[in-house]
Amino acid sequence: MGGNGVDYDAHMLIEWMEQRRPLFMILIIAYALFVVHVPRIWGRKRNRELASIIFYWNAFNALTDIVLFLGLLPEFLSSFHEGFYSSLCLTAGLYKNPRSGRAIFTFHISKIWELLDTVLVILDGRKTNILHVAHHIVVSISMIYSYQHIGAVARWIAITNLAAHSALYSYLAAQSCVWKRRTRSARVIDGIQIAQFPICLFGLIKIRQFLNAKKKCETSYNGPCIIIYSSFFILFIQFYINKYGKNSINREVFKSDSKGSELFISFKTFISIVNRTIGRIWGF
Repeated sequence: MGGNGVDYDAHMLIEWMEQRRPLFMILIIAYALFVVHVPRIWGRKRNRELASIIFYWNAFNALTDIVLFLGLLPEFLSSFHEGFYSSLCLTAGLYKNPRSGRAIFTFHISKIWELLDTVLVILDGRKTNILHVAHHIVVSISMIYSYQHIGAVARWIAITNLAAHSALYSYLAAQSCVWKRRTRSARVIDGIQIAQFPICLFGLIKIRQFLNAKKKCETSYNGPCIIIYSSFFILFIQFYINKYGKNSINREVFKSDSKGSELFISFKTFISIVNRTIGRIWGF
């Protein structure tokens, strides 16, 4: 805390994050190894006792994301005092205000513990997919290295992701104890997840415009941000089409979620789509 007891000690949190990055990277590597090797050993074993753990896990994440969303929302809304410019380019009290400072820090850290999502899916005997795993790895690495360096645009990334994940985890918790079967709400939930990407891409494009206009912008903007968001946006759109499109009408869309939602896309297809996306962005 600052000397007046109001400002949040953001510098201390930067040091804390830097000191623990090696540990977080070890956890991410362990996660990747687990995802690659454990399914072959574990197979399709089902554990009824795990159902309760999964429910509480989803409920915990839903509640946490809702609290973080509410903690960031006042700061996010007030950041528009100069329109999109102030919201995307001026950090103001985002990191120094105690409430928003704690919320944005916890948001970054939460991407590490969310790796447990995949672990529980595998231990529950369900299949995962390359998009699910790749998204978790890319997001977790970017979060532990971008804290505060990414600047003002973090408020957009956090508020959209927290809103989407609040809905997602609430749906998963309700599904595990009430609905039991996938409902048409799944389409809405998946649509909300996808909506994050065009919203943040819009923000990144606006940042580029402000930088070109030589305006002060407290945001670490770079090309890879657009590449990552564009790539995942296209991949998640394809996932949505494969899952709910007309060609999928004869699939068991409303089957029990115990078998998990599978992405019908191979690793080769994943790489080819990413390469095409990069080519379109950079013109080669």
